[in-house]
Amino acid sequence: MRLSMVNCADNSYKLHIRKIICAAVFMAVALTGCGKSMDVTKSDSTAVYVGKDGQVISTIVEDFSAPYYDLGELKTDIESQVNEYNSTKGKDLITFQDAVTEDKNVRVTMTYKDTASYADFNQVTLFYGSYKDMKALGYSLPSTLVDSKGQKIDVKLISEDQTVIVMNEKIGFYSYGKIAYAPEGSSFNGSKNVDLSATKDDLCYIVLKAD
Repeated sequence: MRLSMVNCADNSYKLHIRKIICAAVFMAVALTGCGKSMDVTKSDSTAVYVGKDGQVISTIVEDFSAPYYDLGELKTDIESQVNEYNSTKGKDLITFQDAVTEDKNVRVTMTYKDTASYADFNQVTLFYGSYKDMKALGYSLPSTLVDSKGQKIDVKLISEDQTVIVMNEKIGFYSYGKIAYAPEGSSFNGSKNVDLSATKDDLCYIVLKAD
């Protein structure tokens, strides 16, 4: 489920609340020592961070310029959805950290216990695990991925125990570890961040460098 802005008169704020919650989860993890993962909370656009243990921090950046948008009401709605989800699951899997306005945008930060919770709450794809486990779930790497220089690489070079992330959202991705390969069209921003907004495939496969 996602949040998308609609008229306040309809008493409905759907600003990708699920994603906002994800961002909040990310902040909670970062505050407990995720190092460079804090960068995702400063992203200019919507992005997610996946930590070594699979925890997720999500930052949602959306337009908030309409005069009828109310930050207090948005926070209340997010907290309500998070509490409902956690109650249904019987444990605290998601944490809403904060929502703040910046110029004409709103930035929502959420944290998730794991990628499964993020995927379930937002109804999206987000896998994190070994290449071997990825294949066992029926995923298949595209024939070509690229490195940070845009050079195509042979996926046969990827080992069974290398970490792979599979996601269908075309947003920013931050990692705890260095990124080796990403889909064609990705924009590398340093060694641990890629922008997937210009990629073409339905699923984005990101491979981390071997330990």
